[in-house]
Amino acid sequence: MKILVTGSSGFIGYHLTKKMLENGHEVVGIDNHNDYYDVLLKEHRRINLMSDTFKFYHQDINDISIDENDIDLAINLAAQAGVRVKKEKEYLYEHSNINGFKSFCKFCQKKGIKKIIYASSSSVYSDSHTKKFIENETQLIPKSKYGASKLANELYAKLFTSKTNISMIGLRFFSVYGPMGRPDMAYYLFTEAIKNNDFIFLNNEGQMSRDMTYIDDIVQGIEGAIKLINQEKKQFKNEIFNLGNNQPISTKKLLETIESKLEKTTKIRGNRTNNEAIITHADITKAKNLLGYDPKTSFEDGIEKFLQWHKDYKNV
Repeated sequence: MKILVTGSSGFIGYHLTKKMLENGHEVVGIDNHNDYYDVLLKEHRRINLMSDTFKFYHQDINDISIDENDIDLAINLAAQAGVRVKKEKEYLYEHSNINGFKSFCKFCQKKGIKKIIYASSSSVYSDSHTKKFIENETQLIPKSKYGASKLANELYAKLFTSKTNISMIGLRFFSVYGPMGRPDMAYYLFTEAIKNNDFIFLNNEGQMSRDMTYIDDIVQGIEGAIKLINQEKKQFKNEIFNLGNNQPISTKKLLETIESKLEKTTKIRGNRTNNEAIITHADITKAKNLLGYDPKTSFEDGIEKFLQWHKDYKNV
C-alpha cells in the first residue's frame, strides 16, 4: 500500500512508519517538527526512516500541500500532545488538534482517500468511577483541554463519515511508552531527573495510575486497524477502539521501578493537579475481538528496553 502518516517524526508515528516500511509499504510522512519537545529527537527519528520507500514533507496539517496521488490509506497521528502545556501554547490544542484534524480530513476527501485511521486518547474519558474504560459505556467527560480536543476529533469523525463515503477508525491510546519516547512523559522525566540527581514532582503523591502500554503493542494494534479497515466484505464506517494494556501502574510504582533499575534514588516534591485522570484502565475486549489486538510486553520488560535506549541515545 501507499500510506500517508501525519506526525511521522513523532513517537508513535516513527515506530508505525518504521514498521510499515519493513512490511514493504510505501510511506508518505508529514510533520512540522514543532518545538514542544526536543526537535533534535524528532530529526533523529526522521533520519532513521529515510529510504527509497519513504518520502517526507515538512508541513503543518492545517496546510498540506503534497504532490502525491493514489494514497490507499491515511493515518493521522499529528497533534499537540500532552495535558500540560505552557499557557501561551494552549492555542495549539485548537490549531493542531481540532482545526488541523478537520483540514486533514478535508484533504483526504479532496485526494479521494477513502480510508482514515486517527489517534484519539484515553483522555476523553471520565474517571468518576474505578471501572475499566469501555468504548461505548464509560462517560466521555475530559478533564483537560487536550482530552477535549481529542473528543472533538471523534465527534467530527462521526459527522464527517455520515456525510461522505469515507471510513474512519479512531484509536484511543493509553499512556504509550518505550524507546524513542516523548521527553514530556512521566517515565522519561523520572529517568532524566534520577540520572541528573534532580528533584521529581510527583503529582498527587504518586497515587495516580496509568495503563502503561508499550509502543510495539500499540503498533500491533494499529496494524489490526489497518487490516480491519481494508476488509472488502464488511466496511466499518466509523469505529472507536481502546488500545491499552489492561494493567494500570501507579506513578509511585513507576518511579520506584526506574530507581531500582538505575540503582539510584531521588528526592520528591509534592504537586497536585486537577486536570488529569486519577486512573486510566482500558477495557480492550473490542480491540481483541475485532483487531486481533494482543499486548504482550510487560511493564518491567518495557521499561528495561526504554532505559537501554535512553542510555545509548544520551551517549550518542
